[in-house]
Amino acid sequence: MTCMLTLRLIGPNDYSVHEDGHLIGRIRRDDRFWLWTVVVTLPGPPAGDAATLDEAKARFKSAWQDFKGKHGPEELAKAFEQMAHANRPDRYRR
Repeated sequence: MTCMLTLRLIGPNDYSVHEDGHLIGRIRRDDRFWLWTVVVTLPGPPAGDAATLDEAKARFKSAWQDFKGKHGPEELAKAFEQMAHANRPDRYRR
């Protein structure tokens, strides 16, 4: 199973992680580590830390592939749909 991830810079040392146009996580730097988090709203999304950005990317990719293996395409599609609704651009407009 091939995993093609895209990083989008959202701030200094702060990236959103996407696959096939879906937001799936974040990698950012704190004072000591690169922190990574899968943000797909399914039970048990993994998170961790790493000493370098390259290590964080590799660990994120491995964890994401494992996570996708535990949850089938239908379950992921439903989670992406729920996330898209929750993160829609007009959500916070009054």
